[in-house]
Amino acid sequence: MENTLVRLVISQSELFSTWPAETVSRLVSAADLCTVEADTCLIRTGETAHFLYILATGSMHLVRGTPSGRNFTAGLHLPGDYHGLGPVLTQVPYFYTAICRQKSILVRIPAALLREILCEDGQLSFTLFAGLGQRHRRALDHFESAATHPTNARIAQLLKAIHARSRRGNESAEVSLSQVEIATMLGTRRQVVNRVLRAMAEEGIVEIRYGKISITDWAKLEKMAGEPSLPPSL
Repeated sequence: MENTLVRLVISQSELFSTWPAETVSRLVSAADLCTVEADTCLIRTGETAHFLYILATGSMHLVRGTPSGRNFTAGLHLPGDYHGLGPVLTQVPYFYTAICRQKSILVRIPAALLREILCEDGQLSFTLFAGLGQRHRRALDHFESAATHPTNARIAQLLKAIHARSRRGNESAEVSLSQVEIATMLGTRRQVVNRVLRAMAEEGIVEIRYGKISITDWAKLEKMAGEPSLPPSL
């Protein structure tokens, strides 16, 4: 069962979906599953990148401390997202602290094996760099949105994008983000986020619970979001 899940996660990842079957099998043979309990830190900023992680279930929040001592939530990983590709390829420490807010299962691929395979066949790196390029584009779209869209549209875009990436496919998806995390991801204040979410709740767009937001009216959320803008997941 474990090997089947590892193979499924790796073969369906945007990083490896076009790789030769025998090479994917090498990754599957060397990889393993890592189960992380809720509210557990998986990786800390500055640690050596020994693994590339792909999220199978759950979620991973990316956090980095600021000089003032506060934590900055930089992004969110959902099932199918990967973490640590840049550090693995360049052999630099992890940039973000990764915390699983809910029980999560991840596939771990040894960094040394991934670099070895790329040394043997450099063409396989094209999909990896394409993945990094798409992630960079999402980050640029996010920063552009911060400069050109009002806060209510940006919050709606964030919820919409997380819903799309969650692969849930139902109309009342639940987003596990606190108001503080939304505020730091969007570069605004928690009070502003609270005011917008309360207005959205009054319009029947969302339901708010502690640390969670449920989307209840997809059509209204789409209208408020306007132009799409995906949040970065670095």
